[in-house]
Amino acid sequence: GVKYLCNMKKSYIDYRALAMDILRGQWLIQETPALRQAARDFLNKRAVNFGDSSDEGPKAVLCTMKGDSYGADTASENLPVQENLVLIVPMHGVLTKYDNCIGCATMEVADTLEAFRDREDICGFILDIDSPGGAVNAIMPVVEQIKKIQEAGKPIIAHVDQCCSAAYWIASQTDAIFADNIMSSLGSIGAYYSFIDDRENKQTGERVVDIYAPESTEKNRSYREALDGKPELAQKELSETVQKFIAAVKAGRPDIDADAPGVMSGAVFEAAKAVDLGLANAVMGIDSCIENVFVRAN
Repeated sequence: GVKYLCNMKKSYIDYRALAMDILRGQWLIQETPALRQAARDFLNKRAVNFGDSSDEGPKAVLCTMKGDSYGADTASENLPVQENLVLIVPMHGVLTKYDNCIGCATMEVADTLEAFRDREDICGFILDIDSPGGAVNAIMPVVEQIKKIQEAGKPIIAHVDQCCSAAYWIASQTDAIFADNIMSSLGSIGAYYSFIDDRENKQTGERVVDIYAPESTEKNRSYREALDGKPELAQKELSETVQKFIAAVKAGRPDIDADAPGVMSGAVFEAAKAVDLGLANAVMGIDSCIENVFVRAN
């Protein structure tokens, strides 16, 4: 199988933007409660094991038809002469626009795709996705690059294990989606708000008070009303996002069974069922996906 070797991207580190996304941003993500403690630790400046983001996690690699792989950042000296290559770009963990401590910065993914898009020796691309989803504003940087690759006449497919919510939105815009194994999960086409109400801290007695100018009656209105037990405005905002999500999926996956129970209402499906419903094309490992891209390119 392919080993991820090294990174070729500058790092988009903006923890202030990440904090604001956690506090106020919209997210399309599966199983939010599992991430709440990490979010609390981050916001309270407790250790979340940031490490050196340039050295953590899998990085983009270039692959030949023979199965050889090279780190995308340092491959120029070792690449075979005049041989077609497939670029594999990993998207693992929670998706945010900028760098984060437990997932994937999509601006880096977008930059990688853009840097290799017009190279003559690159015949196609694979997004290797294993993600529960992420922030809404993390989606479009990658989608825009997918469209540009398609306009350039090169194939781009998604090889996925977990591929939910925002991650599925991105995958649905590629030429094909292949689930890695029979336990892979795809879907969760939907959105919801998740608030941590810290206005009255029972342990410390602290109470956060937000004061708005009288001219700013609409500022953060949906957030404030949801904390007061009135979710209707927040639901309306989420509905607008979900309608865009559903429209994008239907356009990118015209054969999807949109009327099947759960498909467009947030359900998650294992690989075989996802294939039956049109959420994925087949079950296929990464090595076979590489071969598939070469076939598509030829």
